[in-house]
Amino acid sequence: MAKRRLSEQQKNRIQAAQIEVSASAEHQHGTVVSHQGGRILVEFETGISVDCKIKSNLGTIVCGDRVAIETTANQEHRVLAILSRDNLLQRIDGFGQVRAVAANINQLFVCLAVSPEPNLFLLDQYLLSAEQQHIEACILLNKIDLLTGVDDPFNLESIYQPLGYKLVTTSVKTGRGMEDFTALLPGQVSLLSGVSGVGKSSLTKWLLPDVEIKIASISETNEEGRHTTRASRLYHLPSGGDLIDTPGVRGFNPFVDKDRPLANGFREISETAVNCRFHNCLHLNEPKCAVTEAVESGQIAKSRYLNYAKIQGQFNAG
Repeated sequence: MAKRRLSEQQKNRIQAAQIEVSASAEHQHGTVVSHQGGRILVEFETGISVDCKIKSNLGTIVCGDRVAIETTANQEHRVLAILSRDNLLQRIDGFGQVRAVAANINQLFVCLAVSPEPNLFLLDQYLLSAEQQHIEACILLNKIDLLTGVDDPFNLESIYQPLGYKLVTTSVKTGRGMEDFTALLPGQVSLLSGVSGVGKSSLTKWLLPDVEIKIASISETNEEGRHTTRASRLYHLPSGGDLIDTPGVRGFNPFVDKDRPLANGFREISETAVNCRFHNCLHLNEPKCAVTEAVESGQIAKSRYLNYAKIQGQFNAG
């Protein structure tokens, strides 16, 4: 059965009701630590977790959401409202529908691996989403035990570190770089995301050895991983901070905020765009474009610009 579409008036009325519920002292507040199908697991500040039902027409609830809970007369729990979000990471699925990934994140680890080989277009899509939602992004290259003799074979260090992105290289197999990775986690709500097979579940298992986490092998046919994580899950780390592990994806088509210029999601393009002749320059075919001139002179990496232009073309077509 198709999901009923709400009018703007209905959405506003529901939002106003949620704000009223959120402000009430009668309800407990908690954090969504797992959401799979119709099952919501909410953790209170006391550390106690409860299964919750959901009040109708609340909208999408995701891992990391802070929610208001009521307890019924028969001791069942129900989510009444989603509290104000700091941010919401979203993507567009294969059917063109907006899918929320997680909420209230401080830090996004875009997980890549030596095998399957990193896709820089996918990386730039993730970084675009992080920039638009004001989420600190870190690039994590896993399985570096498979590298032989080349310091920066995928140009991650040469392209992304000058832009201010942290780059951490890890190997769960040898333990190399894992201390650098774990040093970034205390005090943060961190999200691990990336395509299937890059080792997200292995990284999580390394951090949380006592937690039951399934790990699958890579397909020898296409070097793609199998989906072992079926639902997002928030874990508390022994060293402090929280970690959200998400299901692997085949691709990541970012949800683009139409109220913000796409160029704002590319740090070097946004910085250079102030010198363009036209204030509404799209940096494609316009004359006196400072961005395209910077690409020609090598100040902006050509791969980054081509990925920007590809996303801009998709955005315009939509």
